[in-house]
Amino acid sequence: MKIIRTSQPLDDRERNASLFKGDLIIFSQIPAMLELQREMDGLIRAHLGDRASLSDLFRSDLQRFAAEMILLQTSFYKTARMRDLFKEALEQSGMSIQHNYADKLFLRCVPPTRDSNSQFRGSIGYHRDTWGSNIQHQINWWSPIYPISDGNTLTFYPHYWSTPVANTTADWSFEAFRRARQRAQAKSVDAQIDYPYAPQAVEVVSDEGVNLLLDPGDLLCFSSAHLHGSSAESRTGFRFNLEMRSFGEEDIDRDTPPENVDNAQSQPSYHWFNRISDGAKYSQ
Repeated sequence: MKIIRTSQPLDDRERNASLFKGDLIIFSQIPAMLELQREMDGLIRAHLGDRASLSDLFRSDLQRFAAEMILLQTSFYKTARMRDLFKEALEQSGMSIQHNYADKLFLRCVPPTRDSNSQFRGSIGYHRDTWGSNIQHQINWWSPIYPISDGNTLTFYPHYWSTPVANTTADWSFEAFRRARQRAQAKSVDAQIDYPYAPQAVEVVSDEGVNLLLDPGDLLCFSSAHLHGSSAESRTGFRFNLEMRSFGEEDIDRDTPPENVDNAQSQPSYHWFNRISDGAKYSQ
């Protein structure tokens, strides 16, 4: 696994040729991402105050914190400007948005706790994103809003790029997750979701892993077939990040994805994805 840092755009074919070999690419200080980071900082401060106030609120009044997080998420999803800036950042990295499809742009908040099933999308254990969508050509896009550290980032396990890991893909269901989330929402704003966000590894991962560091304004992309998760020591402060998953129609046509080494499911969830340029659904 190579970590490639570049300030130059890469077209879809050149980028994915590296990603599908297991490399990680960090596009450095993309203008649209820098603007998006500034606007996201203002939105977060409007709901939660500065980071010191945020930590105090989390420790003293979890229910109010959860309620403010829901209001923040609602404001985020209603603000088309955030999605437009992220789309612009993808183009500045070299993507052809007319030929790529993506799921929704997510805002994730990881508080300084190992709690992973809050309604505001906390940390997630070891997983491959392909375990959820069953699309081997899928890639992830990820960017921190504030500076991160070894204890507050993503960890990758390159040994498992081609090595199976025991997991729950045979039993996990997105519909079951949706029902569990609805039950939690009906209880209270701080109720836990009693079903995992995604399939999980169920064996101890022996590789120590690689903690990836990048700056606000940087944009990371990697194959969704990578085994990864939130840092095991993610107790060092809040992490806010933006993330999205995508695939290219040219890659589907070429049929050259990373190998599926351990996913028990195979039906791809293309219906989760829309063309980035105009929102059209993918048609096989």
